[in-house]
Amino acid sequence: MPAPNIRLFSPDLDGTLLGNPEASARFTHRWESLDRHRRPLLVYNTGRTVADTQNVVQTRLLPEPDFIIGSVGTELHDSLYNRAQDFRAQFSVGWNLEQVERIVAATPGVRRQPAEFLHAFKSSWIWPRARREQIDGLRQRLLETGLQINVVYSCLHFLDVLPARADKGNALKWLCERLGLGLEHVLVAGDSANDSSMFLLPGVRGILLENSLPELFAEVAGRKMFVARTSLADGVLEGLRHFGVLPEFQPFVFPAATAPDREA
Repeated sequence: MPAPNIRLFSPDLDGTLLGNPEASARFTHRWESLDRHRRPLLVYNTGRTVADTQNVVQTRLLPEPDFIIGSVGTELHDSLYNRAQDFRAQFSVGWNLEQVERIVAATPGVRRQPAEFLHAFKSSWIWPRARREQIDGLRQRLLETGLQINVVYSCLHFLDVLPARADKGNALKWLCERLGLGLEHVLVAGDSANDSSMFLLPGVRGILLENSLPELFAEVAGRKMFVARTSLADGVLEGLRHFGVLPEFQPFVFPAATAPDREA
């Protein structure tokens, strides 16, 4: 039975639940072994689009989530209450996609991400090994025009410019408020800087993985978080056991192929 104080679990996907197929399978097996009426809500919180996440859930056999927060906090899949339109409405104030893209496109060394990663509230780019002062300079140029934006840079590679209220943490907070769920009942897991806004929400508990990047450790320095000794989905499982969501370790055995019946 899950710990009564953890009522929602929000992990990232790439570098967290994904990256080692066998570890991902172990996560799915452990999660689905819990009583579905008593386990925490499962909310994937990812840079992938909602549509791509739904495809990944099917093709990589991850557990079906209760909610999906996609595109770095700018999309919400909520099939139960259909809050997606209400969720998007918060992003229009102070946001002008065309103006954002003109300013970012004029920045040396930046190139646009493929079209499937873009939408009306997400301007996404590749900017290899940008320095902090370069990121801060771009943020300042955007703010000086009166735009209300949030700049997220992760993995020394990916640049996302979002509406001011948009990131993984704000999206998770928005959802929890609609669910009437206090953040002290929330557990998160991630591996890179674009996950930091989840960890920085007041009251949440977090799982950092052995493979979590230094950029994430730097962002959450001073916060009391569980640091797993293992990586990827195995580290997630380690954290879930630490917080009492999962029972103590039990060996996972891949099911053997069924032998054909012998002829009489």
